[in-house]
Amino acid sequence: MLFPDLSAPEINNSKQFKQEPAIAFVMDRFLALVLDFLIFSPIISLLVSGLVRQAKTFFLLNSRSEEGIVAALMIIAVSAVAVVFLQAAFLYLLQATPGQFFLQLRVVSYPEKQARLTFSQCLVRSVMWCVSFALLAIPFLGIVAHPLRRAFHEKASDTMVITLKNKHDRGPAPHEQRLITSWMQLSFAMFALVGFLGLMKSYHALTAGDYQVAADNSDAACKEIKDKDLMGPQRLDAALSLFLLKEISADCLHKEAELSLWGDPVNSQTMAYFAKFLLSEGADRVDYLKKVCEERTSTGCVLAQYLDHPEDVQLTDASDKLWVTQVLEADQRYNQRDFEGSLELIEDLQSVSALKQAMDKKYVRSIWALQKSLGQKKGGRVPASASGGKLWIEDFKEKYGVQ
Repeated sequence: MLFPDLSAPEINNSKQFKQEPAIAFVMDRFLALVLDFLIFSPIISLLVSGLVRQAKTFFLLNSRSEEGIVAALMIIAVSAVAVVFLQAAFLYLLQATPGQFFLQLRVVSYPEKQARLTFSQCLVRSVMWCVSFALLAIPFLGIVAHPLRRAFHEKASDTMVITLKNKHDRGPAPHEQRLITSWMQLSFAMFALVGFLGLMKSYHALTAGDYQVAADNSDAACKEIKDKDLMGPQRLDAALSLFLLKEISADCLHKEAELSLWGDPVNSQTMAYFAKFLLSEGADRVDYLKKVCEERTSTGCVLAQYLDHPEDVQLTDASDKLWVTQVLEADQRYNQRDFEGSLELIEDLQSVSALKQAMDKKYVRSIWALQKSLGQKKGGRVPASASGGKLWIEDFKEKYGVQ
């Protein structure tokens, strides 16, 4: 049994632009599309697998997750870009996608005659091909209606699909052409009507002030944090510190976590999920702990585990450059009755304007505890070995004018 040679011969440029072009059959083009889908799908799936996993996690945690919506949009964007460049590369190198090449179809320049496609033609064709799918694939009906079976993306890129087989398509019948053309015109008219009604509704909402009200009710940043100079990860760090110091509300921390995930997900993602861990309870708290600890050595993971099991986790494994770490360490030293060590950290944190008011309270508390531990009450005596603690108390008296 003999099998036909499925590999296509070289295109003969002298024949491909004859008066009657070798128009590719619609069925061949459809089968080529199916083959391309089967070939490209594993590649695209591999590229977006990480984003898909993230999106699933977001929606499992919250069915209305804003992060999940962003991840889903990123999946669509990455898939579209990958399809565009894969198609453009194959068209430029082979003058056909893999499916078209297998079915002996070629994409050629039309109506201008040239030996091969330029990369800009390939890129424009691929982009418009994706746009056609975004328009519910209605522009692809041009393949059925156009005399040369040319769709929107081919007209935009000055290209045409031909066949290398002996038999070729003769084009649509007149009644077929009229029917599809009328249907396409009706579809675009419906799109235009829906778009016009949507525009009018948006204009009415704008003049009625609906958008202003919505903006006033959904400020991204929390107003409880007074320092306007804080930006990005530092602002989230301040919010976490103030929340642990009980200076801001849970709603304020939630806003800052959402703002960080939207505005700077690369640098703030772990700490933003740590914030959501602090705000969660029960099963949600466990789920957010897993998200925070995807990287076991991250500061967010160390802090979360410390808050759950302070006796088993050392804060020295967390970054001491973060204010939230210093706040927790100051409390840890205070609880261990290392009041001088606690005061050293508190004094550093007092230089942060956003934390100053809260740390002043901690400062007074630690001084009072230090004084009590040294026996500085009425009639009490200060041990000679406690000169360091005495200096802290003297500095406090001088600073606040206390005798």
